[in-house]
Amino acid sequence: MNWDAIGALGEIAGAIGVIVTLIYLAIQLRQNTKASKVAAVQSSMENSAKFSELLATDGGLARTFWLGLSNPEELTVTELRRFVSVLNVFMRRESLAYYLYREGTMPKELWDARIVALQGALNQPGLRVYLDTSADSLPSDFREFIEDIAAQESTMTESTKALMTQRDV
Repeated sequence: MNWDAIGALGEIAGAIGVIVTLIYLAIQLRQNTKASKVAAVQSSMENSAKFSELLATDGGLARTFWLGLSNPEELTVTELRRFVSVLNVFMRRESLAYYLYREGTMPKELWDARIVALQGALNQPGLRVYLDTSADSLPSDFREFIEDIAAQESTMTESTKALMTQRDV
């Protein structure tokens, strides 16, 4: 075997090594991308759960939030400020979920379930108060999305509406 043949074999081996390395990197990149998407969706879902947990553990806040959605005119000025602030936290979390969905990160079935919840809970008179006072702080495309939801019929059941507006005795 001459040196030219050995050199050609070395070049072939090197090319095969580069191809194998590129395939390995492509697989790793795909796995990393998938893991990043799962982590982003998981974080978004955990944020929603934390908000629900906050309402479940703070009776006064829960009352202010649900009364603010259904009958904002019954809130005191201090309660109204708290309601708008809490709804702003909620909206910012939902705007992140909206972004994840638009970027193709959040699966459609999870997003569709969120939409049903949004149409139920947010399609109440208190949403208009929030939109009129604080919506400018939201990204414009998300704000338009929320305005569209506000224009649609609520998905909340009558029993849920009754529970939401029921007064403590």
